[in-house]
Amino acid sequence: MRLRLLVLAVGNFAMGVDTFVIAPILDPMADDFGVARTTAGWLITAFALAYAIGGPMLAAATGHRPPRQLLLGALTVFAIGNALTAVAEGYTWAMLGRVVAGAGASMYTANSLATARAMTPPERSGRATALVVGGLTAAIVLGLPLGAWLGDQAGWRATLWLVVGLTVVAAVGIASTIPDLPGQAATTLRARLAPLGQPKVLVTLLATLLCLSTSWTVYNYVDQVMDQATDGDAGRTSLILLCFGIGAVSGNLLTGRLTDRIGAVRTIRFGAPLLVVAATLTPLLARNMAAAFVLAAAWGVCHWMINVPQQLRTVAAAPQSAPMVLGLHQSTIYIGISLGGVAGASGFSLGGAHGVGYAALTVGVLAMGMLALSLRINKPAPAEAPAPAAPQPGASTQAPTTI
Repeated sequence: MRLRLLVLAVGNFAMGVDTFVIAPILDPMADDFGVARTTAGWLITAFALAYAIGGPMLAAATGHRPPRQLLLGALTVFAIGNALTAVAEGYTWAMLGRVVAGAGASMYTANSLATARAMTPPERSGRATALVVGGLTAAIVLGLPLGAWLGDQAGWRATLWLVVGLTVVAAVGIASTIPDLPGQAATTLRARLAPLGQPKVLVTLLATLLCLSTSWTVYNYVDQVMDQATDGDAGRTSLILLCFGIGAVSGNLLTGRLTDRIGAVRTIRFGAPLLVVAATLTPLLARNMAAAFVLAAAWGVCHWMINVPQQLRTVAAAPQSAPMVLGLHQSTIYIGISLGGVAGASGFSLGGAHGVGYAALTVGVLAMGMLALSLRINKPAPAEAPAPAAPQPGASTQAPTTI
């Protein structure tokens, strides 16, 4: 079982490298395509929006197929998108490649989580989810610094070919280890989006969106935020990203255990405020390498204390629609990436690196308000003890079994 979960995590590793590595290599991409850096930044937004919008649509069209077929198909689309960007001679083709890659990623991540849940006992769902999501965090601690360094040494196209190679490895692993599981019942797009009509689900997803937007407000401008500490040196930037990644892996492992031990609600209650503080202080205080190392590590820990508990809270809000709300949760994350890009751009244009910090604080305050609302709406009502009923003659006293 652990091997199967690790194989699923390898696919998420490729997704994570592709998601996170574009920001550090945007400057050379902009130079090659002859566009401004802010224009090149839309490559991140295009990937994120294709993921967010394409996820529910593709799930409605293909969700009835067996999980292994879906995972392999998603990896194929993802690899084609990255290869298209890697060979692109112009900005338009690169943008198309990012859209295709985002669509493939949207199919893979949600199905990898659903497959993990299908293969895992309920009492280990927190750790299983953390292990599969751990592929994303491992991408930060290993793939992100390597990709950023490779982009500086061999060009940004080499970084994307690295992603293609990782995708092929994941596809071989899934083809050889994941068992044949039955597909889900066919559902329409309207049915896929139906959980959004439930206030408990909607406010929980909005809380996730705003919490992660707080962090991505800073991350989309990480090279600018850390510029004072690195003096524009790519090697120093890679070291800071390595610290961020180590913190992310630590936060993911910690959160999986905390969620299983104390529950998703308690975990998010202190994890989310810590993220707002870390994301706000990083652009304001990262003035030298020592400070940048400490802040990046703390920020990474807090960033990955959001996904697992919020994912489980979202499923708990609509347990009868678990596969659909998992897909919506992943789409929400990528909408948050897009929103973070807009907030970061606004803050940077108004106040440089410090402006990014204040923009993160603004989004963070909104996130705390939405999180408080979601916790209140999802708070279980106190149960009233029913009056004991007199047993009927011949009636069984055994409690009914709940499946």
